[in-house]
Amino acid sequence: MPGVCYICAMFIRQVKKQRSKNSKVFYQYTLAQTSRIEGKVKQRAVLYLGSEKLLEDKENRKKVLAILKSKIFKQPELFPQDVSEEIKGLALRYYQKYCIRYGQGAENPTTFPPPAQKAEFHNIDVKGLEVEQVREYGAEHLCKQTLEKLKLGACFRSLGMSEDQTKRALISITGRAVWSVSEYKMSQILETNSELSALYNYDKKISHKQLYAVSGLLYRHKAKIDKYLYGRITDMFEIRDRLVIFDVSNTYFETGKPQSSIAKYGRSKEKRDDCPVVVFTGVINPQGFIRHSRIYEGNKGDVATLAEMLKDLESHSTGSREHTVVIDAGVATDENLEMLDKKGYKYVCVSRKRIKDYSLSHTGPAVIKLTGRESNEVKLSIFRPEGYKDTWMYVESEAKRKKETAMNIKLTERFEQDLLSIKSSLSKKGGAKLINKVWERIGRARERHNRASARYKIKVDEKDGKATGLSWTITENKTKDDKVRGVYFIRTNYEKIEEERLWDIYNTIREVEATFRSLKSDLRIRPVHHQKDQRIEAHLYLTMLAYQLVNTIRYMLKQNNINYDWKNIVRIMMSQKIQTIKLPTDKKTIYIRKPSSPIKQVREIYDAAGCKHTQPAVKKYVVYH
Repeated sequence: MPGVCYICAMFIRQVKKQRSKNSKVFYQYTLAQTSRIEGKVKQRAVLYLGSEKLLEDKENRKKVLAILKSKIFKQPELFPQDVSEEIKGLALRYYQKYCIRYGQGAENPTTFPPPAQKAEFHNIDVKGLEVEQVREYGAEHLCKQTLEKLKLGACFRSLGMSEDQTKRALISITGRAVWSVSEYKMSQILETNSELSALYNYDKKISHKQLYAVSGLLYRHKAKIDKYLYGRITDMFEIRDRLVIFDVSNTYFETGKPQSSIAKYGRSKEKRDDCPVVVFTGVINPQGFIRHSRIYEGNKGDVATLAEMLKDLESHSTGSREHTVVIDAGVATDENLEMLDKKGYKYVCVSRKRIKDYSLSHTGPAVIKLTGRESNEVKLSIFRPEGYKDTWMYVESEAKRKKETAMNIKLTERFEQDLLSIKSSLSKKGGAKLINKVWERIGRARERHNRASARYKIKVDEKDGKATGLSWTITENKTKDDKVRGVYFIRTNYEKIEEERLWDIYNTIREVEATFRSLKSDLRIRPVHHQKDQRIEAHLYLTMLAYQLVNTIRYMLKQNNINYDWKNIVRIMMSQKIQTIKLPTDKKTIYIRKPSSPIKQVREIYDAAGCKHTQPAVKKYVVYH
């Protein structure tokens, strides 16, 4: 049977209470709202107000109700002129209780009818109401609005891309950020699961071949897109661009690539030396944004990539070379550091070398820093070792000491277990006793445990060509001892710099680690399944563009103290769906396309990113009976 619902006024309900016949009478109060459904009036409790004595007076109840309604419905605060501070305070306390229960930014659980001229009433068959075409909406809507802030569509059009190509490019970048799947799988998701194409008013089916083509088109314009995008990001967030972080990583292929000119066997960061790899480098700022990137053959050495990075840095920079370059130990050879110094750049890096003889006696007391939520101590002391022109800083890390000590104990225990096994066999029947065989076993044990065995001096007692005893001692090694104590060194060509400042500069390299971790884990840049070199390069570059989108969103959220990782952001945003609602009336059937109301966490993310929560409902079509 058709039913129509009309929302009526709010009121404060008074209920008389008495615990027993002889007990005192008291009153309880509830903020309630009435509604009329199919001719029947129903009441709904909104908020329990307790047994406040002030509410026994009817006039006081009217005043409290007036203040509550003005607050709840966001109306002007037109308090009665004769309201006392006591009544006003009581009403505001009730409103705070209301906010705690329903959330300050939540949709009001109470409603009131719209003005007659804006309302549209129909007799609805409730039993015939249906929800159709439910799609994912929240994450796509957030990414679309962020790309609009970056004005990336305008950049693509300026490069000569058509309107359809521009839309497919933006859809492809968003798809890589949200789902991180193959082009074939993305084509299926766009068709059946996501509202992304509709958000761009793109009503054609997008095939995986079209996605391949648009990623290749983006890679061909890589230099111009990178320059525009980084400039737009620094303008948006007013980033002062003086510190750059350079690092190298790689990604692997599950199958051999004999026809590829860039997939080569090399040292895999993921310890997948059985797979061909491709190397990619990133020049990243302290906020985690990629300034520019390059792709190299898999057997390219880390140290050989710095020169080309500097060329890219010079071509993308304006003005003087007032940049500080932060690099890790894998790139920081003496030749590379000398090149940076000659070109006028300041550098900060971890030393590849461990100094055996050094003295900190001429320096002042060590500076103590607390890291890891202030649970680990780091001692810092600047000094200048003999034979070096640059400045060094001694770093003794408690966290690193704990890690290295645990690893050292584990490694030495394993090696000594093998030595004890060899020693026990000397007294067992059938055990290896020939001196040559014993030394062979010792050699194999040394090879298996090469990280621990170098410090062991082993002695084998011999009689008549047979081993009769086995003993060992551990030699001192200041370099190894320093490592176990958590000691390492930071180098820089800053002549006068304080320990805390140098430590803060060096720790920006954590942004590189976070960037590559996001690329590999969140955006699944590895493994690569493409066969052709141009598609391999296009895949890597598309992932880089998706990362810029992800980091833009996360940077805006961090500025508002929201520190979710990207997977968590996507999970939360996916709670918002869009659906078509079928409303059968007595005269026609109405179809409305409308997003669901965002939950509290989704609204917080939208607000932090400066984005709209939803889009207006669209009456798709009406079918008359």
